[in-house]
Amino acid sequence: MKIFPIYFLLLTALVTGCAKSELLHYTEESNVFFSYTRFSTNYDTIMINFAFQGNRTEDSAGFYVNLLGKVTPDNRLFNMTADQSSTAVADKHYRLPVNDSLFIPANANQKLVPVKILRPADLREKTVSLFLKLSPNNNFQTNMSVFNAAATDVISATNLEIIIQDILPKPDLWDNNTSALGAYSRKKLELLVANQSLLLAKFYTGTLYSTTQLTNYSRQFQTYLNNQKNAGKTITEEDGTEMKMGSAVQ
Repeated sequence: MKIFPIYFLLLTALVTGCAKSELLHYTEESNVFFSYTRFSTNYDTIMINFAFQGNRTEDSAGFYVNLLGKVTPDNRLFNMTADQSSTAVADKHYRLPVNDSLFIPANANQKLVPVKILRPADLREKTVSLFLKLSPNNNFQTNMSVFNAAATDVISATNLEIIIQDILPKPDLWDNNTSALGAYSRKKLELLVANQSLLLAKFYTGTLYSTTQLTNYSRQFQTYLNNQKNAGKTITEEDGTEMKMGSAVQ
């Protein structure tokens, strides 16, 4: 299964990809298929993680439905539905476009389809999936079911998964810096990033924060926590215990 995030490209190391694919040759038959590509590579899975999007309450998963066949001078509706195996719930985790908007436009060979993705509180605790499928109707067939059947990892052309979550895993660098950072919690990381005007992405990939930087930021954040406590506004973890940084910055 080929996965590629929409907004957070830095998370690609956390998800597994599959092989590059090729389209089938043209036939007289009119078929429709999903097209979601990055860097000329096809994917049949989209990942959206709200944890890296600040306070946004919704997002959009955009992809194309493409035509394999002749263009016509008329709009032609295609059939796209959510599969019953989806764990994402309509109007809670997502909203599909109205059926009347699902068509290949006149004299065109593709249609951009935006699916609205919502951010309810339960996404902080679990990951859900929306499975979309194309099925035949009076206008189109869906006989192009995969891109390259001979590939090691076959990419579906008529099924598309949208993975939705709001989970912030412990960064790999955390365990090597517990003397400064202390025990990990999502709440602590988010407050540290906000208080010290840091970049969340730099905790996960690319040019990571160094041990010296993390020690300095942790010391300044511990001073903030102390000041809040002295003012009678003790900041606590989700379990009610006092938030503290590591022993090296106390």
